[in-house]
Amino acid sequence: MPVQYNMKPFAILKIIYGDATDGFEKNEFEVNENERGIIMPYLLKEFLAKYAYLPVNRQSGSVRFFHPNLMTIMHFSAEEFGDLALLCVGRVGEYQIAVKNEASEDPRVFLIHLGTQAETQVLPSDDVISELIKVMLCNVLMGMKSVFIAEEPEDAVRLLRENGVDLEKIECDPLLKREYTFCYSEETRTFVIAEFVQGNLARFFFVRNEAFN
Repeated sequence: MPVQYNMKPFAILKIIYGDATDGFEKNEFEVNENERGIIMPYLLKEFLAKYAYLPVNRQSGSVRFFHPNLMTIMHFSAEEFGDLALLCVGRVGEYQIAVKNEASEDPRVFLIHLGTQAETQVLPSDDVISELIKVMLCNVLMGMKSVFIAEEPEDAVRLLRENGVDLEKIECDPLLKREYTFCYSEETRTFVIAEFVQGNLARFFFVRNEAFN
């Protein structure tokens, strides 16, 4: 039974949406870079060019990335960071998501809680852009009727076996506070998502892919 393990975000998106894309036009990135100095990470630019208008970005329950026109550069000077030019690229809850305004592939993000100048907080995060996209994917998948959350070990063991998923092949990064690792059983057309909290396995989500086709 073929199973894809520890999947990257674009491989997951390809299964969910197939060849369907609906994103921002190339010139919208170019205008903002040339006229406003907006320099986006390569991975985020690719994501927004393909999927910005699809539910993964528009209907995510927590994370959402902005149109380039709405992205802003904020300057900070703090003892722990030095001088920072941060590009606000999206929002998660009451926090702005920001990255350094420089060319990069998949940078770690900062969280900004806006207030008065004295009250604005800049918080380093252990997440990178690709992990935030996986969180967005989780939010979309959790809204599917076929989702089953296996919090009891016996349920998880049974469903892992039914989908041919080997627990020992599922990887995680112990440095992340929370991580979602995606696997996909091609035979049962089921996503198996492992949720880790500080490197410890917390629970599994099982979502059949039939809802997307």
